[in-house]
Amino acid sequence: MVKKITLSTITILTILTVFFLLQNNVKYALTFGFLDLTIIVFAILVWFNDKYYNEQMSERIVSFPNKEMIKDILQKQSNMLRFDRIEELPDGFRVYKGKELVIDAVFEKDENGNILNVGGRYVVKIKAPEYVLHNIDNEIWSHIGK
Repeated sequence: MVKKITLSTITILTILTVFFLLQNNVKYALTFGFLDLTIIVFAILVWFNDKYYNEQMSERIVSFPNKEMIKDILQKQSNMLRFDRIEELPDGFRVYKGKELVIDAVFEKDENGNILNVGGRYVVKIKAPEYVLHNIDNEIWSHIGK
């Protein structure tokens, strides 16, 4: 949707620039040309930001009081971001979008191979894109505030 709007705006501004240039109205041609150039540069910068920052995989280690809370938060993210399925494993959760693994939440283990439970809280290592981790952080803080 945003891509269509951006491309439509660039096309309209380009047409207006050419129209006023053909009419020998340099003032309006330059105005629409600069607007067009500004939108093109901004669109490229946004694309680079999304591609190289937001979608880059990061990792966080967090703790939860119970396994249901972890599953609840991952389910909310799955619904909000339209991920396809959540796979529950003995040592964590995996969330997929199509065939691509998006979120990998793994319980930390102690030296005996048991799930680590520190003070009644489960320690979880979450690997996901930065925008998903940001949403998970907000969700954790909303649970803490209750």
